Amino acid sequence: EKEMPTFSFDFLEHVSDEEMRKFLTKPCPKNAGTMQCYIKRNKGKKNKLFPEYRVYAKDGDVFMMTSKKRAKKKTSNYLISMHRNLIDKNSPYVIGKLRSNFFGTEYQLYDAGINPRDIDPYYDENNDTSVRSEIGAVLYENNVAGSRGPRRMQVCINKVDDAGDSTRQWQPAHKDEEMLSCFKHCVKPAIHHLISMENKVPSWNEELEAYVLDFNGRVTLASVKNFQLTEMNSENQDRIILQFGRVAKDEFTMDFQWPMSPLQAFAIVLSSCDSKIACD
Repeated sequence: EKEMPTFSFDFLEHVSDEEMRKFLTKPCPKNAGTMQCYIKRNKGKKNKLFPEYRVYAKDGDVFMMTSKKRAKKKTSNYLISMHRNLIDKNSPYVIGKLRSNFFGTEYQLYDAGINPRDIDPYYDENNDTSVRSEIGAVLYENNVAGSRGPRRMQVCINKVDDAGDSTRQWQPAHKDEEMLSCFKHCVKPAIHHLISMENKVPSWNEELEAYVLDFNGRVTLASVKNFQLTEMNSENQDRIILQFGRVAKDEFTMDFQWPMSPLQAFAIVLSSCDSKIACD
């Protein structure tokens, strides 16, 4: 079987903040093959309920981005920052946000723009902050086989052209125009501007007495959080757009390719790590 070429991250050590932001928020280059990263989780003594996740490039161990669940929120809420320590709401290093419903079965991904509800129309003419755009959504289905069974996962991200620009601006004015709603109800023509993915169904392994997927040696520990995403209704079900899995107690691997951006990949992974009332 032909191995996909892997992407070199060498240049990231010498880029400006602006170039780094562009790299993290744009789809990875079409001809780059698979981007291989790893994630370290820090639960710490204080952090148990709000662990911090940091993403590094496998190649050169370059730090890319970090995220931490926000405290005092009714639902799960994560800010994603390209700075190791500055993860608060007003940080200029924040590049995206992930938010869930109460049960942890639906997640919405946003860029770093501001919530349209927070824009003051009186000061609009001198307000240079852009309204946020949706960049993805994740749906989890209740776990039928108990905690040992695989969770069903459906994911969508915005469709992009060859230059990596979104084919539609996802800035909904109403709830029924949201990406999540269009994805769930297959709303036309909006659904044609989405790339729809689902997790590969693992097979039961008698010997291990567990559900397993073939991660080509990139994942070594069984976990309900491990997954591989392929495009729905695609002829090539072997083309994995994103895979994630555990390799140590607090270490995971994250591999992805075009048309996904590093930010989208990380946000989808955070949704899998988040605790779910209905699924776990």
